[in-house]
Amino acid sequence: MKKLIPTLIICLTILGCFLASKNTDKTEHSISVQWDGEVYVTPDTLILNFRVEETAPTTKEAQKNANEKIDKVKEIIKQYNVENTDIKTTNANVYEQYDWRDTGRVSLWYTASHTLEVKIRKANIENEWIASKIIAQVSEIGGVLLNNISYDIYDKAPFYKEARKLAMEKAHQKASDLAEYGDVKLWDPITIIENRSYDYAVSTSNVAMAKMAFDDDMEVEEAWMWWDIELWEMKLTLDVSVVYEIK
Repeated sequence: MKKLIPTLIICLTILGCFLASKNTDKTEHSISVQWDGEVYVTPDTLILNFRVEETAPTTKEAQKNANEKIDKVKEIIKQYNVENTDIKTTNANVYEQYDWRDTGRVSLWYTASHTLEVKIRKANIENEWIASKIIAQVSEIGGVLLNNISYDIYDKAPFYKEARKLAMEKAHQKASDLAEYGDVKLWDPITIIENRSYDYAVSTSNVAMAKMAFDDDMEVEEAWMWWDIELWEMKLTLDVSVVYEIK
């Protein structure tokens, strides 16, 4: 029995070395490729960001004034059947303003800042026109700033799936070409790594301009209040790195 134990240890050691060398061989005899899949999608969500800043002698008064203006903004937005879940505060704070004098720092008034995000679903020409009207009406409230206008896609999952499929197909084709040129046989993938994906808006030929509101009962000066908002496509990109075994 005592002789069997060392023998068993030796056998397990040899087996472990064999498996390790086998795995190593796969890595050493391989083709590594990287490719990306790109999908262009028309956004379906329009996002407006408004910011209110109010300054007053006290924090309470500054917050009160800011909240009153935010309520007015919300009233305008809800006229266009925007859901409550698509109106949210993204930032709110109050900070003290100072003045530096010979005697040191002197406290001045307080500024309350409130940022509101508004999402308009199913973005299209009509909804872009709605957005331009919202902006025009909100701009009549003093102290309300439009931070930015952006687009997004409500559910990116199916489009990333498509981009992933394209990336894998291109990666496999590249690996197949390399194997053919190198006169080797391509086997199954050893590793597949999906790298960071990203998306951003890009200008394309499919640009839908928000129409100017020149109705019969509207003055020209009033019509100029509507904004021209471009509908841009978004490019979704997903990278994959694949290592194939070759023989």
